Amino acid sequence: MALQKILTQSYIESVFEEVDRGEGLDRFLQESFPYEEDKLLVTPQVKEPVGLLERMVPTTEGDFLSAIALYDAYKSLKPLQAINAQFWESLALTDLFPYMQKRWNLAEAKDLRKSILNHFTFKAHGMMRHGLAGLWWLVHLSIDEQRDNKYELTEFLFKNYTLRIVRFGVGKVIQHKEAAIGILQYIKDNEASIPSLENVANGLTSYFNKLGAVKQLTFLDRDFFYNEMAKHIEEFKVATSHYENNDEIDE
Repeated sequence: MALQKILTQSYIESVFEEVDRGEGLDRFLQESFPYEEDKLLVTPQVKEPVGLLERMVPTTEGDFLSAIALYDAYKSLKPLQAINAQFWESLALTDLFPYMQKRWNLAEAKDLRKSILNHFTFKAHGMMRHGLAGLWWLVHLSIDEQRDNKYELTEFLFKNYTLRIVRFGVGKVIQHKEAAIGILQYIKDNEASIPSLENVANGLTSYFNKLGAVKQLTFLDRDFFYNEMAKHIEEFKVATSHYENNDEIDE
């Protein structure tokens, strides 16, 4: 199996700088993104998966299947590798460009420049909102090898847009695996008694972010987060959103 190739950082930066200026947008409407072979580098120790593009489903409803396929293809990635913008932005412009183009319906985008920046780059909304990195990381954080169905919480997460996109992906405490599993398990166990998932997502994000300022949450296990959810669920149920700019949650 061949090693994964990625684009040079300088080339990626030049592409998106042009996009930011509104230049070269037509390249994103072509069947494949045009780039020169000498702009490619080999990524050591990361193998190029076979048939990944065919397993990706470029629809909102297909995000769960796409995320599982992407994570399985790159499950050998270490977290330090998986936070590398160059890696994911390269895939978005090369191997998985057809998926990205269709998933975000670039051909019919009202604002093509904004759509490209929002989903192809880390710069707009960070790693967790990137069209590929976010999928990989949400599986990484919710997969639980202790379960018969290790993707049980992953599937639950992907069924809830508010958790996944509006809150779960941007809350820093949720980017701790044990926190993610404990919080997701509590919400799944008590979903029927939660009238507004959006309120609860707002409340838990605010609460745990504040708690993180005085307690080392990364050393705590899933049971701690599950129990904290149980203690504070009533106040979470009436929490309001902190978002003031709707662009922050624009898919």
